[in-house]
Amino acid sequence: MPPATLSLEPLDEANLSTFAALLSGRGFGGCFCAVWTAHGSDWAQRCANPAKPNLEETTRRVLAGEHVGFLVWAAGEGSRRLVAWTGAGPKRGFPLLATKLGSRLSPTSAEVWSIGCLAIASEERGQGLSLGVVQALAQEAARQGASAIEAYPTDPWDEPRSYRGARSTFARAGFQVVARDPDGGSQILLMRLELTGAPLS
Repeated sequence: MPPATLSLEPLDEANLSTFAALLSGRGFGGCFCAVWTAHGSDWAQRCANPAKPNLEETTRRVLAGEHVGFLVWAAGEGSRRLVAWTGAGPKRGFPLLATKLGSRLSPTSAEVWSIGCLAIASEERGQGLSLGVVQALAQEAARQGASAIEAYPTDPWDEPRSYRGARSTFARAGFQVVARDPDGGSQILLMRLELTGAPLS
C-alpha cells in the first residue's frame, strides 16, 4: 500500500473510544500505549487487568492535553479505514525513554521524535503497512520542525517486543543504526533518520 494513502490522526478526547476499541483487539496485549510512561514491575499484571489501568493512564494523559500518538487511517474509494496505531511523537513526551535500553543512548530533545511502537490491526498485517506508517511519521515530524526521528528495534527480531518495529522496516525508510545497547543475547538498537534535507518518500 503506498504511503500516500495513509493519514495520521493525533489521539484526542474525541477519538479515545476508537483508540480503545482498536487496542482492545486481539494481539495488542492490554498495553494501551502506557509502556513509556507507566511501565514498572507490575507491568504484566497491569496489562492483564480487566479494569484496563493502562487505558486509564493514557486517557488521563490525553485529557491533560499530552501527546500520546496517532491513529493511522488508509483512504480509498471514497472511504477510510483504521489500520494501525503508533505511539510516536516528540521524544520528551515519553519520559521513560530517557532510561530504557536503546533510547537512553541519545539525549531527550524537543527537536527529536521517537517511534515507540507500531501496532498494525490484525486484519491489516502482512501488507507492508509498517513502512508506510514510518514514512508518514517522518513526514509529519519534518512538517512540525523536528531535526531527526528515532526508533528502537531489537536485533535479532524478538516477537514479545515486536511492538518496537523491525530493524528492516526502519532501514528501508532510511534509518541508520547509530548505537546499540546489549540486552542478554540480543541488542536494542538506536536507529535514527536525520530529517534536514533527508528524502522522505
